[in-house]
Amino acid sequence: MNTPVLLIHFNRPQSTRRQIEALKPVAPKRVWLLCDGPRADHPGEAEKVAEVRVLLENLPWECEVKRLYRDDNLGCFRSVSGGITWFLDDCGAGIIVEDDVIPTPSFFRFCEELLTRYADSSEVFAISGHHRRPKPLVIDDDYGFSNYFECWGWATWKRAWDHFDPTISGWRDKKTWDSICRRVFNNFRARLYWTWMFGQVDRNRRDTWAYRFLLTIWKHSGCVIIPRLNLTENIGFNDEGTQTAHFAGLEVAASEQSFPLCHPQALAIDPKIDHWFEDGTHSKSFPVRLRWLYRKARALF
Repeated sequence: MNTPVLLIHFNRPQSTRRQIEALKPVAPKRVWLLCDGPRADHPGEAEKVAEVRVLLENLPWECEVKRLYRDDNLGCFRSVSGGITWFLDDCGAGIIVEDDVIPTPSFFRFCEELLTRYADSSEVFAISGHHRRPKPLVIDDDYGFSNYFECWGWATWKRAWDHFDPTISGWRDKKTWDSICRRVFNNFRARLYWTWMFGQVDRNRRDTWAYRFLLTIWKHSGCVIIPRLNLTENIGFNDEGTQTAHFAGLEVAASEQSFPLCHPQALAIDPKIDHWFEDGTHSKSFPVRLRWLYRKARALF
């Protein structure tokens, strides 16, 4: 597997071990390693980060390795976005996997084929390996196109990441935001939710690079490839998860993709996929919101 792979790790040795084991059958030949520094106000974290780095120093397959290990903690947004820039400036295109993501071997072939197929399709910004739905998407082909981006195992090109806007100008500029709302959202609930969410990002209450990249995609009228099957599993739904602890109870198993792929006939947004992401994951329809509140209440009491 010659496609470059960026592995993003931090302070979870157990997740690192599981991911390394999952990668052994694939044995990517070109690996970039990113690891943020420990937080000074988190006792014991320096030891965990050091343990992770020892594991990454001894990958159990033969490969070319490049490393970016930070001495100080930059946080999720600054460390990851800077690391992705470092990776893509070096190799031009590749696959990106964070430490809490366990990919199937077919995920890599899926990304590898589509990175080549859509290399010159400027409207395609990313290839996602996950859609969070417990069952396959109800679509005719092995993947479709969506306005929504899912970062639990994904791939992209430097030509797409070069548009990355850390300042969320697509939300700050009212005319641009109004245009995005008309084009992307099919109800007022979604507009209210994302207006509030990007306000949280703007006030640094959400330390996230992924929402900034999502807004970048919307600003440039881009789209994302979403697989019919989940090709990765997220194992970070626990207290150690910086961004995912609140998803506990919603784990979704990964499946193996068969080949050759069945490709869509047209490069066009599938409203069924958008509907699932918005109503099932983000602003949430009323029934989904009730189930979400019920889970939150059970967790508290």
